[in-house]
Amino acid sequence: MQANPLTLDALFNAQLRYIVPMFQRLYVWQQKPQWETLWEDIVEKADLRLEGGQAMPHYLGALIIEGVRAESPREVKRFLIIDGQQRLTTLQILLCAFRDVARANGWEALARPINRFIENSDQDVMENPDEERFKLWPTLLNREVFKTVLLSGSRQAVERAYPLVKLPRKKKFEPRSNLVEAYLYFEERLREYFSTAETAAGKSQEDVGYAVFQSLKQDFCVVEIVLSEGDDSQEIFYSLNSQGRPLSQSDLLRSLIFMRAEKQKANRDEIFKKYWSQFETPFWSAETKRGGRSYSRLDLGLRYFLMAKTGVMVDARRVNEVYRQWISSAPPKYPSVEMELADFVRHGDVYQQYESAMVSALPSTDLRRILMDFDVSTALPLVLYLEVDAELSPEELSECFGMLQSFLARRMLTGGETKEYNIFFVDVLRSVMGVTSAQVPQALRAKLLSGRGSTRHWPTDEEVLDAAMHRPIGHSLRAPTLRIMLERIEIHQRNKKTEDLNVQTLLQVEHVMPVSWGAHWTIQGQKVPAGVATTHWLAKGELATLSEPIRLRNNALQTLGNLTLVNKYLNPSASNGDFDTKRAEYKNSVLRLNRYFDELPYWDESTILARGKQLGMQFCAIWPRPAS
Repeated sequence: MQANPLTLDALFNAQLRYIVPMFQRLYVWQQKPQWETLWEDIVEKADLRLEGGQAMPHYLGALIIEGVRAESPREVKRFLIIDGQQRLTTLQILLCAFRDVARANGWEALARPINRFIENSDQDVMENPDEERFKLWPTLLNREVFKTVLLSGSRQAVERAYPLVKLPRKKKFEPRSNLVEAYLYFEERLREYFSTAETAAGKSQEDVGYAVFQSLKQDFCVVEIVLSEGDDSQEIFYSLNSQGRPLSQSDLLRSLIFMRAEKQKANRDEIFKKYWSQFETPFWSAETKRGGRSYSRLDLGLRYFLMAKTGVMVDARRVNEVYRQWISSAPPKYPSVEMELADFVRHGDVYQQYESAMVSALPSTDLRRILMDFDVSTALPLVLYLEVDAELSPEELSECFGMLQSFLARRMLTGGETKEYNIFFVDVLRSVMGVTSAQVPQALRAKLLSGRGSTRHWPTDEEVLDAAMHRPIGHSLRAPTLRIMLERIEIHQRNKKTEDLNVQTLLQVEHVMPVSWGAHWTIQGQKVPAGVATTHWLAKGELATLSEPIRLRNNALQTLGNLTLVNKYLNPSASNGDFDTKRAEYKNSVLRLNRYFDELPYWDESTILARGKQLGMQFCAIWPRPAS
């Protein structure tokens, strides 16, 4: 490793180019604090030169590069940027804006040397002039905007290429690339400075322009660190980026993959465009919370992929570290980086199906909807393995998913703890990894049935029936969970003669006996004040004997037997009415769940219990549990 101070003159005024590797982030510098700070430093140095003072070198930081062996004698010498791509990109955009301002003012003698800091000469003898003409070559996703800005030639042309756009019913303009905004910022600052400095210094604007260029060339430096052949660029990249703005696990993993692609002499641009580019989208960058921390979907997807491959629990903060150990351990995991990325894409496609907003429109029979509505993302590594790696037939996969649905649904209804699901489902995953495809359903069934205790037990029919009749799930379960249970029961009650209706459309969970039952419902023939009806221990005096019946009723009205589905139009009109009112409203419903009430003369704790038992039996039929 060699370190040398280098002026911008020495950095850019030579026939060479700096390549931003695929593992680097996109360009993220902004006006505050980066552009403004750089511009203030430039003004300070230029003012000093205009006043005839002696400027001390201003160091912009370290630039760590790694030389790349040329593949052709015509190729312009290139260096990979291991650290410093943000400042180098900013300097190139600044110089581009400076060149365009000089040309707009007719200072062609100044514009030409500035352009030599941006473009290499002798393009006619280059191996690949479209790329090699530029001193800096950004990552693929920044490349098109960068080229357009550098080749536009004027502020007006850049604004035509990237106009401000305001979508209908939006107050703000849509964001433009930071590269475009950086160009426009520096172009405006340069024009303003030339006009004000001309008056203050008593020189022409062109003289001020030369002073700025001289200051940029001589007064600004970087510490150039060139890696030797034995230096580990990947380790250096991690070390340098461990401070300041932290890199995400996917940032680190991208660096690992594409550094290996570089060593394998793979076509990085091609595999980036074909595979990795699909993960540089708003869907994958969107953050979601897991365990009180926020992660991008890409970070989580990589974690689930690694768990599906290794069968071990992976800390979300150590995905890159564990992945490096796994991918480098014997035997080799993939013949090439391209095969590695292709495999991740396959897993990513499946993961996206489970995280997509469109999952809510799926039938309640779909495991993707079950996992979303039950909020059980911890099962995803197992699901990824079953869908992608286990090579199951459609029938085998359906059998496995049926068992998972039953396990989850029964535990939801009976109140099984979910706090150790992350450990448990990795344990289940390991149990099916070492068997043939044909043996996977049997191994999965055996593992799920062997669970013990509140965190792993697969509830029996007796336990399900007891929970359906007595457990106040209206209090303890989320609305999506309740809704999907009732939807499945509704579907189960239909037959071939029943119209095919989409039961997910606009349906809400409804308490048949309302939570606020005191207004229209009696208990043991007595009216109960609203406050006492919801709080049994307030029943005193003449109502003292009703305290326990009130408590039992409030528990019963939260059980499965007292829940149904209604649409948003029916719900307000029937919500807190008496049973006669509700029964009349329910006659408007086409759901079998609500046909149950047509001929009932009354609704109380005994009828709630009877319906709870009936629905519990149907629950057991929908989500059966195999015999031990």
